[in-house]
Amino acid sequence: MSLMMAYIAKNKMMWLESARGMRKYLIWTLVTIVLFFATAEPAVGVPLSDFEKGLGDLAIGSERLKPCLSIENAGLRAGCSLVAALEAEAAAVGGAQLAVSKERCAYRSQGGSSLHKYAAEMHPFLKQVLERYATLHRHCTGLEYDNLGGMYASKKKRNPQCRYVVWSCTFGLGNKLMSLLSTFLYAIISQRVLLIESPGWEHLFCEPFPGSKLQVPEGFSLREDFSPSFADFQTRRCGDGSREGPHCGSHYVVEVAFTGESKPRDHSFLVCPTAMAAVRNIPFLHFRNSNQHFAVGFFLNPALRPLLEVLFPEHNIFHLLAQAFLSPSDAVWAHIKTFHKQYLQPASRNIGVQLRESKGEYRQYYDDVVPLCIQRKSALCPFELEELIEKEKQHQPPHSPSSSEPDNKNISRPLVSVYISSLVGGHYQSLKQTIPKLEPEMLQRFVVVAQESDGEQREDIGHIQKALVDMWVLSLSDILLTSHMSTFGYTAQGLAGITPYHLKPWLDLPCWPSVSSDPCFHFAPQRVHCPADNFTMRDPLQQAPYIMKCPDLPDTGLQLAE
Repeated sequence: MSLMMAYIAKNKMMWLESARGMRKYLIWTLVTIVLFFATAEPAVGVPLSDFEKGLGDLAIGSERLKPCLSIENAGLRAGCSLVAALEAEAAAVGGAQLAVSKERCAYRSQGGSSLHKYAAEMHPFLKQVLERYATLHRHCTGLEYDNLGGMYASKKKRNPQCRYVVWSCTFGLGNKLMSLLSTFLYAIISQRVLLIESPGWEHLFCEPFPGSKLQVPEGFSLREDFSPSFADFQTRRCGDGSREGPHCGSHYVVEVAFTGESKPRDHSFLVCPTAMAAVRNIPFLHFRNSNQHFAVGFFLNPALRPLLEVLFPEHNIFHLLAQAFLSPSDAVWAHIKTFHKQYLQPASRNIGVQLRESKGEYRQYYDDVVPLCIQRKSALCPFELEELIEKEKQHQPPHSPSSSEPDNKNISRPLVSVYISSLVGGHYQSLKQTIPKLEPEMLQRFVVVAQESDGEQREDIGHIQKALVDMWVLSLSDILLTSHMSTFGYTAQGLAGITPYHLKPWLDLPCWPSVSSDPCFHFAPQRVHCPADNFTMRDPLQQAPYIMKCPDLPDTGLQLAE
């Protein structure tokens, strides 16, 4: 504790120099307070909060939890309780974890994350939680991974010792990554082990938790299991502890899904304070075919919001969880690294342009507005001519004729790389001709580049790898221009940690900024009634000042502002 206090004192002035530094200082202080209370005398007779009621039985009965109940601040108390719960769950199955082998992921061992120049630093409390979660994941997979298929297939359906979240999705890569990281967030706060049912995933990403396994074991699948949805589960009054229906005790799997078809009853999983408690004893939750960034919805839950505000004080959920969870496979990383070295590294500034087309359409306005957006919104303001002339004069030998009358045409100009991501090759061919025409006015040199594309969106591994390379190269941009409502673009901005510009079809206003790097939840909860909690969310915008309408889908979309 004394070492941590000394660290805070040493860095206090440096941190207070910026807004982000101020947040970092506050977080370190909060972590210190939590650790202090974690060593204090346990609270006696303090009722559990709605969040704590959703913790696993092992955590609720653990001595580790009791000191947390002395903390008055709701967010710090929830954070302390979460750490205690993760430790209690892992300790119950300790000793069986797989050995953490030497790092085999080239992206991590070679420091690939350093290419994201604008990456936010993960906050200490979140780091602590993720470390505890990784330990739980290794312990549980080491204990019973190979037996899960037999447990599920058994007619008696023996309960596993750990509780699980299984994720599967058949949508495109952008939708998959948004829903997967949202599911990962739920797995963390509910202390469940995340497994995915996604053949070929190992060709795209490294294992997120070295020494553990993310894919479901061979022979285990929930895709053909049509269990009750969470809404049906709630309709039967299961999990509320009062008038449970006759079939509640037989539930082994409950399904959760968030799509454009989701109803308020489905959204109650996100919003209702005791929703996590209702399913805490269900062995498997199956997040089936969600295509939304539904992590935003957890901020609408009054029981979870204080915890999430501590873990994500800048509200950049996707960005920080991607840092921990998404590391490109060696094959994908090799392509990213080669492209970066050849085209992005030599440039002084990189602009990423993501153009989404549907079913072979060709939106001509993209070719018109992209150069205008670069010209007006990219912060590539022309250098003052006098400064350039003065700089050139300093490099001229004395009495050189050009030192008195410099030739403006020969002034060296910064190189700007413009990366075009589109399945329609015509956009690249057009923009390759029009963007360089900005050079005389902007005093920059432009090079327009793109991956080769066959114009088709297919689901074979080779095409998906190429799409991931596209997505990752976009995320290495200094400035990002994206199609509105594009989950591909959302993922790139989330990986980068930068706020993009959305392209518009209007020449007088070719693009406008989003509100943050976090993706939009397209079809978010609008009004949800929680009868078991005597709580109704009538207006999501009134829940917190940083919850805003999505600029590109204001009617139904919600987004977290940084």
